[in-house]
This record gives sequence, C-alpha cells and structure tokens, in this order.
Amino acid sequence: MTPESVLEQWAQCFNSGDLDGITRLYEIDGTLLPTFKPVLMNSGDKISGYFSAAIEGNASIEFNVNKSIKTKLSDSSYLMTGSYVFCLPSKGGEKYESWYTFVIDTSKDSPIKHHHSSRVPYDFDLS
Repeated sequence: MTPESVLEQWAQCFNSGDLDGITRLYEIDGTLLPTFKPVLMNSGDKISGYFSAAIEGNASIEFNVNKSIKTKLSDSSYLMTGSYVFCLPSKGGEKYESWYTFVIDTSKDSPIKHHHSSRVPYDFDLS
C-alpha cells in the first residue's frame, strides 16, 4: 500500500458511492474536517454520516493524485496535500475547487488518520 493508492481508493469509493469502502479507510478515532459542513468529526459514525449525505446528493470528485505533494513523516506515515474539485448535482452542478490534507499510515488496514478539506477561498485572495 502506498499513500497514493490510498488516495486513489478514497476517490474511487467516493465517486462510486461506496459508503462502507470510504468509511473503512478512516481509523476508528480518525478525524475529518469536512469541506461542506462546519463540524469537526472524530468518530466513524460522524464521518459515515457526512459521506452518506454526499453520496445521497450524487456528489463526485475530480482528482489527480499525481499532483499531490507527499511528505514522509515516518517509515509508514505520510502527509498528502493538494487540491480536488467537488461536483455537486444537488447544487445545480456547481463545482468547488478545494484543498485537502490527509495524514496516512500505510501500515494500517484503515490508513487515514486525519483528513482536512476546505474550499479554495478565491473570495479572499490576498495577492
């Protein structure tokens, strides 16, 4: 298992509506800071509930793992950062570019320890 393969599996589960598959990727006490809900999540039930709503809304994601930035934290732990685009039919087909950070432990059956996702704040560009 590589951190890239975990992200590819995550995206495949999300896009195919595989709720069990996506929630199994998160550690029991893993954390999720979701893109579209202002709630910090630290349980399988909360994470499952969030993805259940996304799947029911037929959300999908455009994602290229090869554009991720990989930082090795230890022998089996990695920080993966990058961007993806959420496609939301329930919001009139709107697309939302978003940042992500995953902390992944490839030695675990449920390798996602932490996942933070947030919309790219174009409205607040300071450049």
